[in-house]
Amino acid sequence: MPSNKEVGIVVLLKLRLEAQPGFPDLDWHCGDVQVRRSSEDPEVEVFPCHKWIRTADGNVELRNAKKVMCLKKKETLAILTNHRERDLPTKTTVYQVKPFLLINGPHCVDMSSVTALGPNFSYIRQRYPVNNVHYIKSFIERRTSWSSLQELETFFLFNGRENTIAKYVQAHWQEDAFFGYQCLNGCNPLCIRQIHNLPPNLSVTSEMVRPFLPEDSSLEQEMEGRHVYLLDYEVLDQLPANTVNDKQTYLAAPLCLLHYSRQGELKPIAIQVKILNRFLLILFWLHWLLAKMWVRNSDFQVHQLLSHFLRTHLIGEVCCTAALRQLPEIHPLHQVETKFSSKNHAVLTLTTRLLLFSCGESSPEGQGVPQSFQTAAEMCKFVTMVIFSCSALHAAVNFSQVCSVINKLTEVPAAMSRPPSQTKGSVSEEDIFSFLPEVNSSCHVLSVLSLLSQPAIDFVPLCSGATVKLVEEVWRELKMIAKDIADRNSQLELPYTYLSPDHIENSVTI
Repeated sequence: MPSNKEVGIVVLLKLRLEAQPGFPDLDWHCGDVQVRRSSEDPEVEVFPCHKWIRTADGNVELRNAKKVMCLKKKETLAILTNHRERDLPTKTTVYQVKPFLLINGPHCVDMSSVTALGPNFSYIRQRYPVNNVHYIKSFIERRTSWSSLQELETFFLFNGRENTIAKYVQAHWQEDAFFGYQCLNGCNPLCIRQIHNLPPNLSVTSEMVRPFLPEDSSLEQEMEGRHVYLLDYEVLDQLPANTVNDKQTYLAAPLCLLHYSRQGELKPIAIQVKILNRFLLILFWLHWLLAKMWVRNSDFQVHQLLSHFLRTHLIGEVCCTAALRQLPEIHPLHQVETKFSSKNHAVLTLTTRLLLFSCGESSPEGQGVPQSFQTAAEMCKFVTMVIFSCSALHAAVNFSQVCSVINKLTEVPAAMSRPPSQTKGSVSEEDIFSFLPEVNSSCHVLSVLSLLSQPAIDFVPLCSGATVKLVEEVWRELKMIAKDIADRNSQLELPYTYLSPDHIENSVTI
């Protein structure tokens, strides 16, 4: 739009969308506004916008691209300083926060619907359709137990036979070596830790596990040699279990001792299940398969609630909300958050019939979120952690969830219908299936996890959309990493792709 007046140096530009009679009042997405001194002038002043504008927004103020990222102390003009100060009060009014569950726990956006966030933060990603979802849904009304392993294999035959990874899992899910493999390469690699001493609440002696260790060694020597690991689900202790299909389910707080053998295999060697303030120590006897199911069930709860929901979704939402409320749009950290953090701000859509969403007063181990930053290096480290959590960590713990129907229905049940046995008797196949959730509950979990594991149609790769000059070197490193991972996976019977940069999405999307 030409102007007849001399406008001088343009540092701030006001943009407004006005409804016109006879035309629909539609939102308008503006990429940028370009200003020339004259039609012959080759120099163009660019004012970036890159967002939707509504008539209700009134005037939207855009800064010159040369000053689009700037700290307050580096502002040179009063008009630009005032622009920053006018920006924040509006943001804190629009983006209110509330505790997610506990007063002292993580906070989230205080809005009743995604649409209340406005068009710039309520974009819903499109997913590829879930394979054979109609077959799974055909079992939703069946409120009976699975009858046998043969029935589950028939279910798998019609649902996962095209999935080579699922076929592998179906063939190996009962093996101890595969159990150990999942502790490192499954969807929850955050719980296992190396130990040098047995925890005081684990009733295991060296004599008990001697048959499963090298003949010339002992449990103490193996711990000293860094070959012993522990899965500890104490965080679940004393938590009330959910009710599914009007029936009580049960939670346990197991401890699982694992050994890394000289053959390069990580295997469980002892499992202790704690329930109702009693300990049941399980070694290699007829309860072993059922004991591993209890461990995997506990791992399912910790994975969904802490590793997945808390450490990726809630961390991303907390940091993005803080940036929206406390930083003007031109602040460099605000620019980083809008590129890497959660876009949907929606609570993770999980089946509330099977998952426990109240963790009492327990909290995951770690140093937590710092209250302040004393140096730029501290802030950079924290921002890097947030970016990693919302991209790479989320890719690892989310997209690896559904690798096998059989695995999720048996070895990793979402709920257990009976408490652990308090006596050492024989366990039949019928007994094992009596612990599993009913058919409709199992299929409901599978349909949700299948949806969560599907990649987006409009997949946005890691670092995409960031300023090109800032990520050129990062892109080169990511391509080298992706090639190294692809070369390694080509030699593996069961490849691991979830942390390959070309499989990592730019942010939490589902």
